[in-house]
Amino acid sequence: MARPNPLRAVMSSPLPPITYQRRKSFRPTQDEVEWYYDKINYYVFDSQLRRPEIKLGTIVKCWGMCEWEDELQPTGSYCKIRLSDKWFCAQWFVNTLSHEMVHQWQWDRYRFDYETKYNKGMPRLSGAHGPSFFSWRDRFAEYGLCLKIAYGQRRWFKHQDFYKC
Repeated sequence: MARPNPLRAVMSSPLPPITYQRRKSFRPTQDEVEWYYDKINYYVFDSQLRRPEIKLGTIVKCWGMCEWEDELQPTGSYCKIRLSDKWFCAQWFVNTLSHEMVHQWQWDRYRFDYETKYNKGMPRLSGAHGPSFFSWRDRFAEYGLCLKIAYGQRRWFKHQDFYKC
């Protein structure tokens, strides 16, 4: 049974009207981003991750990205997360941030397990949307999150359901 938490509260809260969503009216502050990151890390990842540098801004053709670095960053992570600064709703933002955190987990935690298990370095591309990525799907579902490769905007506006978009 999942622990009661603010993630489930956000994901189960009523969605704003579609006209509000189309204006991309949810614009999180840096403090809100860090708060959500800490909650997702605590509940979903059992505090395994160290908060990387997270920047909000305009991103073309995607909602967010986890940039992998070969060197350990001052934050204690091998990643930097970039997120759009304008969102349809808080739920869309939380789902996307969680998605990027799985990529961070792949690079910061899983690759060292992989190197120990297989006695070789993990190929950069294996840290994408493969089996290690989708191993988090059930854990996400416990907290009301949906783990997918991408989300379609048109289908979102039609269904308002992460599992159908």
